[in-house]
Amino acid sequence: MGPAGAARARPPRTVHAPRRPRPRLCLLFELAAAAAWITVIALTVTGAVHGARPQAPAPAGEAPHHHTAPSHAAHAVPGAGVVGGLAMWALMCVAMMLPAALPALAHVGANSLRRRRQRAMAGFAAVYLAMWTGYGALLLALAPLWSRLPADAVLACALALAAGWQRTVHKRRALRDCHRSSPLPAGGLRALAGTGRFGLRHGGACLRSCWALMLVMAVAGGGPGMLGWMAALTAIVTAERFARTPRRSANLAAAALAAAALAVALTPALT
Repeated sequence: MGPAGAARARPPRTVHAPRRPRPRLCLLFELAAAAAWITVIALTVTGAVHGARPQAPAPAGEAPHHHTAPSHAAHAVPGAGVVGGLAMWALMCVAMMLPAALPALAHVGANSLRRRRQRAMAGFAAVYLAMWTGYGALLLALAPLWSRLPADAVLACALALAAGWQRTVHKRRALRDCHRSSPLPAGGLRALAGTGRFGLRHGGACLRSCWALMLVMAVAGGGPGMLGWMAALTAIVTAERFARTPRRSANLAAAALAAAALAVALTPALT
């Protein structure tokens, strides 16, 4: 067969149409977390968020105690009281905890009909964040128990508690549950109920896993230092959720929290 015959026998080259990029299912929630961070930073830098921790009056002739930073659980926009404190806590939860829920949100979106995808994801996020907001309400109710104690001691104890929790079997089980998905009906009332149950299950596992870390956030105090604690704790939570070996991440976090507890406990003695 000559060159002309070979050219005729060669199959035509298939030209593939360019693939349309798949939209990011969680883009709106990623933007919501970023907006929450920007809002918290803006409120902190402008001084709109300040401490509201009650402080016991010093006896006559005695100087007031030092190192008594306000409890973050009681932070609020001035004059907003408990409602403002809870709103600030909810904003923090969006900034700190919503990134860890992105895989679960993607699971909800991928298993929902396109016409109800965003609605299903929003319902899951609402249930998930409602559980963390309820935990914030509990911390606000309990804040008077530690509000008059030395802030450094309270923070050191909270860090030590968080470090110890990281090493428990209960933490490992909760972290394992955070990585579990759940089959979801595609549409109808069954889909709505399934999304709600998954939100409760995932939110409960996340709450069991990270309650001690968020307790640290509740007693860490206000001011620019609050942003440092937020960033560090968010990094721990997110690393545990996305790591291939979550147990190793939890152990590394335990060591870091223990070192932070020791540093906070020794700070008053060095100053």
